Amino acid sequence: MKGLWIKDLQYVYLQKNFFIIIVLLSIGSLFWSEDASFILTFFPAILSFFTQSSIGYDELDHGYTFLFTLPISRKDYVVEKYRFMLALLWGGCLLIDVWMILLGKVPNTTDTYGNMIMIACSMVLVQSILIPIRLKFGMEKSRIVMFLVLGGFFLLITKLTKVFSSMHLSDFVWLGIFLFLSVIGYGISRFFSIQIMNKKEF
Repeated sequence: MKGLWIKDLQYVYLQKNFFIIIVLLSIGSLFWSEDASFILTFFPAILSFFTQSSIGYDELDHGYTFLFTLPISRKDYVVEKYRFMLALLWGGCLLIDVWMILLGKVPNTTDTYGNMIMIACSMVLVQSILIPIRLKFGMEKSRIVMFLVLGGFFLLITKLTKVFSSMHLSDFVWLGIFLFLSVIGYGISRFFSIQIMNKKEF
């Protein structure tokens, strides 16, 4: 599995120009803005989408056919993608925290970090939807399916938010709900992604 990590990190390196632009925008936003809440969510969310790019690279030129001649199983491949997504997401959160400390932008309250964790959990849910769709339908067909599914997902989240808001739940309860949903969604998604990969023919 170490080889899979090296491969995906090399894919990220191939997109280093885009990565550098995102880093510079993030640092600039932290430097010039008094409110760091936006960049706390923007940077980790963007990083998590590098997982989709890595799957796209694997699909090119019959990449799967070559990949599975190596001593890795299809389950190993799926598990690594989910761990890679989490590493990018939470690694992005850690980088933003370090930059905030260096720039003296550390918030005085826990609200900002609470929002960051909830957004990170939301991105785990989003990626938990996107990864199995991408594995199932491939790069071309998955675009329309992703658009429809994500549209329905965000509509559902909007409706649920209105329902929960009427209950006047505390921020701590909200955080617990997001953490619970992200863990459940992650586990279910990974299970189905493994089944999808086991049934794919290359």
